[in-house]
Amino acid sequence: MNRFLKISSLIVITLVCIQGYRTFTSASPFYPIDPHFSGQCETVTGVTGAEDITIDHTNQFAYISADDRRASMANKPVTGGIYGLDLSEPDARPVLLTQNFSEDFHPHGIYLYRNNKGNDSLFVVNHRNGGEQQIEIFDIKNVNELVHRQAVSYPELISPNDIVAISPTQFYATNDHGYPHGHFMQTFEDYLGLPLSTVSYFDGNKGSIVAEGLKFSNGIAITDDLKTLYVAEILSRRVNIYDRDIRDGSLNKRGEIPVDTGADNLEWDDAGSLWLGAHPKLLDFAAHAKDETKPSPSQIIKINVTGEEPEFSEVYLSAGEDISGSTVGAVSGKTLLIGSVFEDRILKCQL
Repeated sequence: MNRFLKISSLIVITLVCIQGYRTFTSASPFYPIDPHFSGQCETVTGVTGAEDITIDHTNQFAYISADDRRASMANKPVTGGIYGLDLSEPDARPVLLTQNFSEDFHPHGIYLYRNNKGNDSLFVVNHRNGGEQQIEIFDIKNVNELVHRQAVSYPELISPNDIVAISPTQFYATNDHGYPHGHFMQTFEDYLGLPLSTVSYFDGNKGSIVAEGLKFSNGIAITDDLKTLYVAEILSRRVNIYDRDIRDGSLNKRGEIPVDTGADNLEWDDAGSLWLGAHPKLLDFAAHAKDETKPSPSQIIKINVTGEEPEFSEVYLSAGEDISGSTVGAVSGKTLLIGSVFEDRILKCQL
């Protein structure tokens, strides 16, 4: 029996070491950082932890999801908010749009749903203080006025990160972990690269899991015809492509786009290209999360999905001295907005 236990323990330790090594290599600790950007950037203050940004291209107005995550990590949470930024005004600064909403508001991923009837909505992932996960749905009045319509929660909304909507009441949300926040298994998921992450679907009445076996699913995007879904996967350093069944919402994986970086949020520009905020060196980002004085490289990638085969190009790369831990690159025309997990600013760049 002792011999059996020793052999079993050795097998377990070996498997853990192999998986740990795979995770270490997927974090690309030796990724070469050669900073470059052909445009010009300026710092825009007034928001902290602008993790996600989406743009209303028609009205040239950006919605920014911001939350002071370092305060939350220190068990001193500060109410987060959705901010608006008028891109038509060169000197505009972010304006808080949710000042009359709940104090228990910690927004994460957001999605602007454009209704052909003119009734647009903003869908927001909300991590409440008690650990409850909700999707907050705001109707948009006059671009810069948000009216809360509905809060949605369901059992399959486990660890939501980002969201896309297909109707005023239906949406997909990525679960970046298979276990809820605070569960010890999340650490094993991260450092062993366990494929327990999923995508959930809410059909207006109930939720279900429609994609699984992912390693830290993150950003999500959908085509205008609602037939193709893109899901960023940080630890596998790729963007997955799914065909969507418009009858029941189910997903069938068609392919993937290897991007060789920790893929975070996805945003469409007004010309039909996908833009990806990314973390090329995940171990550096983990160190930055623990210590704000340690920079983490920031990277923005453009993905052309209109050809026979998707092609991507690196538009922006920095060592993190200007902004660390980039999560999103939102583009409209020649304007690029870069947000991050922790920083007290965003970058507004001209391409």
